Amino acid sequence: MDVDPFAPRVFDDVLPPALLEALSAAAAALPNRTLSFWTGLDAPGPPLIAAVLRHLKALVGLPQLDRPGAGVEWWVRRAPAYHFQPWHVDKDEALFMRDGVVRPPTAASVFYLGDAGGATIFSSQVCDQEGTALVPRRLERAWTIAPRRNRFVVARGDAVHAVLPSRDHAQRVRTSVPINWWSAPMVGNERLATEASDHEALARLTDAPVPAEPSKPVRVPLRTWYAADLPRPVEQRWPAWKAESQA
Repeated sequence: MDVDPFAPRVFDDVLPPALLEALSAAAAALPNRTLSFWTGLDAPGPPLIAAVLRHLKALVGLPQLDRPGAGVEWWVRRAPAYHFQPWHVDKDEALFMRDGVVRPPTAASVFYLGDAGGATIFSSQVCDQEGTALVPRRLERAWTIAPRRNRFVVARGDAVHAVLPSRDHAQRVRTSVPINWWSAPMVGNERLATEASDHEALARLTDAPVPAEPSKPVRVPLRTWYAADLPRPVEQRWPAWKAESQA
């Protein structure tokens, strides 16, 4: 059976218990999306982050990530469970601000630290190099991944995605760690690396040794949704930053 090149891959039970608890404690102390970090894959620094990346990199499985200078951009994202995040593509933000060029990561991924919140939805679309249009314009196929503690989803770096609002309006928080995998440095990676090394909470919570434990990730099958079969209509406003400014 042919594998859809846009279909993300999903794994459960990714990190061993002690490492999951240590990451959860560190994430709770880090700021929410106001700061992202760069960690090199050839010499990742803090033991906690290095251990997490070893487990996740094996699941990403891209040989490009073994190149000198390869690394990850990551941050902690906390939002109300009912929050909707518009359609977007991850990119080198500094390059886009400087030159107006969309350069996506080699792979995009999300690690979930909890069960609350709406699903992440990936589509079989990319955006053009200027970021002004979706290709193809209309959504044809999509995949939805519900948050689950210790779940990891990895997709093409150029895949357009969003976060759907949850029907659960209880006062719960959706917590995740988005991770972009880059085979070569970003324009702003030196600044991000400096901020990572200087951030007191990160240094304090990630420098402690982490027990070396094996994990047994489980691959999760995904359903492909076709546009006519989606459980509810999905509106796509693009470019996403214009939709956000109008909200």
